[in-house]
Amino acid sequence: MNSFQKLLDIRSSSDPQGAIESISAGVSIRGYNMWLLFCSAVLASIGLDTSSTAVVIGAMLISPLMSPIIGIGLALGIHDNILFIRSIKNFIASAFLSLIAAILYFSVSPFAYPTAEIEARTYPTLLDVLIAFFGGVAGIVSASRSGISNAIPGVAIATALMPPLCTAGYGIATGQWYYFAGAFYLFFINAVFISLATYCVVLYMHFPKRSFASRSQRNYYVAIFLIITLVATVPSVYFLYSVYKRQRVNSKIEKYVLKPIRNQGNEILKWELSDRDSVVWIKLYHSGSLIRDSLKNQIAADLASNGMRNYELQPARVNMTKEEVNQLSADVSRQMFQQLQLELIQKMNERQKDTLTYLSLNNEVKAAFPFIDTLYQGWLTLPNISKSVDTLPVAFFKTSETANATQFDQLYRFLKIRLGKDSVVLIPGR
Repeated sequence: MNSFQKLLDIRSSSDPQGAIESISAGVSIRGYNMWLLFCSAVLASIGLDTSSTAVVIGAMLISPLMSPIIGIGLALGIHDNILFIRSIKNFIASAFLSLIAAILYFSVSPFAYPTAEIEARTYPTLLDVLIAFFGGVAGIVSASRSGISNAIPGVAIATALMPPLCTAGYGIATGQWYYFAGAFYLFFINAVFISLATYCVVLYMHFPKRSFASRSQRNYYVAIFLIITLVATVPSVYFLYSVYKRQRVNSKIEKYVLKPIRNQGNEILKWELSDRDSVVWIKLYHSGSLIRDSLKNQIAADLASNGMRNYELQPARVNMTKEEVNQLSADVSRQMFQQLQLELIQKMNERQKDTLTYLSLNNEVKAAFPFIDTLYQGWLTLPNISKSVDTLPVAFFKTSETANATQFDQLYRFLKIRLGKDSVVLIPGR
């Protein structure tokens, strides 16, 4: 054996028989494995729901889901029909139990809205295929070593199984089937390619083979497995291409839209794309000065000359800095952006009527500022210097508990933005 072969050799230090016994023993999901599975599913759901990366990683580490998946690849590689059937049954049962646990959690969760951790597991690509395959290679190589290896925890984290399965449960519990489809597909990819990697390594390392009931049955299982692998791969290629196209669009928007607006002295608070008929609107929320028509025309020309003729800018000026937005509660910020989005839609539809009623404003203020007990809002009509009529919003409120100056300042700024006025008269009551 030459030096290069020695460098890559994994057979001499392996213990195939020990690996077979260890993997076969861990395939069954019962007893303590059942408890670990259920706890892992609940922990993963909590981590996804609260966007806690640490909790999600912890759930990956304790999940026993990988054992039956590796068992499937091992059984195909050593021609063990009994182990294959047992691995399939335990894999289906463990996946079903994890899904049920996630559905139950998200059905009663007071949060249950899409977090960054949930969104990250709904759009699998070809890169996820590669992660699952090479993670599976690392897993079976580590499991076949005669000594103790510390690679398994890393494999469990890299080839995330429980988080996408729990995200699929979130999609079912909330009726958002887009999340279910994307997350379950990611879980399916991980399971298939971990098994495929195990099968390939087992063949390469010449694990001792057993026998199926017949040679034709063995060939049938292998053929079905390879067909499933091919079917699982094809959509991921399309998704990877979609991600590539989306990244190119985002890069162009950064270069031809966001950068010129920042150079004008504005601060970008948020932006998003919205398809409407044949036009893709770039809805942009910014603070600072109004965007000049000359800049809008330049942006439109740059987009058109770079293959984005159907993209149009829809700016909305927010008279607040990003720091001020961050000082407001999450509910207030979300309501503010929702209102601005509504105003943009109204402009696009050329509707000018005011949709803000007293009841909606009262409910929003009480939800965002719990110290407000009652809010009455009206308008004061005044003549200005040019002798034209001006209107000034007036808000009379009662508080159910003592509030500090910072809370009143937040209320004042929120009402200014919500009512679309530079000034608001606040009159506290008792």
